[in-house]
Amino acid sequence: MKRIKWIRRVLQLLVIAGLCLLPWLNAAGWRGVSGSFFALDFGGLPFADPVAAAQVAAHGSFACGAAAGRCCAVAGACPVAGACFCSWICPYGFFSELAYRLRWRRGGERLQVRQAFWGKTLLLAMGLVAALGAGFPLWGIVSLPGEISLLPVLVWQGDDVWLLLGAAAVPLAALVLEFATGKRLWCRFVCPQSVLLGAAARCLPAKAPGLRIGWQVDKCSCKGKPPCQQACSLDLNPRRIGGPDRRDCTHCGDCVATCAGYGKALEWRGRGER
Repeated sequence: MKRIKWIRRVLQLLVIAGLCLLPWLNAAGWRGVSGSFFALDFGGLPFADPVAAAQVAAHGSFACGAAAGRCCAVAGACPVAGACFCSWICPYGFFSELAYRLRWRRGGERLQVRQAFWGKTLLLAMGLVAALGAGFPLWGIVSLPGEISLLPVLVWQGDDVWLLLGAAAVPLAALVLEFATGKRLWCRFVCPQSVLLGAAARCLPAKAPGLRIGWQVDKCSCKGKPPCQQACSLDLNPRRIGGPDRRDCTHCGDCVATCAGYGKALEWRGRGER
């Protein structure tokens, strides 16, 4: 099971390295992938920040084919794969996990906070209303994967250092706050992208084929706060019938890897229980 964690880390690093090289590859004529996470063209198929698509819809121009393509990730992949983007691809997710791990290697008292999906949903709705009123995509300013993926483009363009610092300001501030508190606050309480990804993942019918983490009650012997929950950087409880809630779970696999040494009550599944 530890192999999955290493595969995930390698993929995250490859994504970050690819984003860093992409502007130069595009300038050299390679167009297999182009753009940033604000608007990414992957082999001719447009993908982008789902919140950006929602803001386009709010302005009444969602009929545009390019804008509709931005929903491909949410409408197609997320119900089946869940919010894997957050833990396998998102560059901010990688740095957020790194800050979390470094924090707890240094020791310290854990801040007790609960998941707040509906709070994030309210923030997203308020942002969309504000964007509609302002005529400007306000959530684009705080799309952390988008901002991080845009930095190599700004470097390639030779933009002013102040513009670079402005693009990096929000991700850096969020990481400093997360390191100080020892909790992945942005991903749990703010990230607007995770709201739409999680909602799409939750739409998968209980018995339909799709990636899940299942919990076998008869194999679980842990008492108190289980090691699997302690291993989860989002502090989710995987010991639920049907596994951790797909609305919040990013399928990082840390709980499954930890449980492998405690009875193997958690496992990957390709479909729900019948």
